Amino acid sequence: MTRRLLLLLALTAVLPGATARADGFYFTEQVGGAKITDQLASYVSSAVQARFAIGMRRGAWSVEGFTAIDINNDASYEDLSAPSLATYGLALKRSFPLARHLDLYLRGNASEGIADGRLEGYAGRGLGFGAGIALKGKVPALGFLWFPLFFTGWGPKVTASVFIDDGYDFYRLHHDGSGGGRGTIDAQITHLSGGFSVGTDF
Repeated sequence: MTRRLLLLLALTAVLPGATARADGFYFTEQVGGAKITDQLASYVSSAVQARFAIGMRRGAWSVEGFTAIDINNDASYEDLSAPSLATYGLALKRSFPLARHLDLYLRGNASEGIADGRLEGYAGRGLGFGAGIALKGKVPALGFLWFPLFFTGWGPKVTASVFIDDGYDFYRLHHDGSGGGRGTIDAQITHLSGGFSVGTDF
């Protein structure tokens, strides 16, 4: 667990439990770097992680369905056998407001991981947790068509945010037995990423 994550966990522990009511659906996209340790590090030690999620928030709680991929940083574009890890699953998030437009959050997730390249045939379940900080507010929806329109009051408004997320995941990948393969590979993944969300409210 990183020091950044420990600091965010400590901050949320001292925050009051009451939150403003917010309900709605949203979409999230984020990208960042991942460090991989344990047995999977023999094949890929660092990666670029991209994650996409669709979520629903009720009050301080959110549920997200997500998919992500850790793209091997160690491989050249020509090395198609270099393994990457694709994942999908569900995350549960609890938000703690610091100010009107600033939230801290904690999250936990359960997922399935699938390796490719020379690790094709390995797949398994994973568990993870993380924390982050988000700056959010109402913006004109037309700004997603042309950026300067974000700074006008024209048209309908949506909730949007930018955030930084720090997390940890553990996976145990089992071989499906094809091609004579067998055994398990453990992977510990720490990552730091940034992203944005947009939706009706969150």
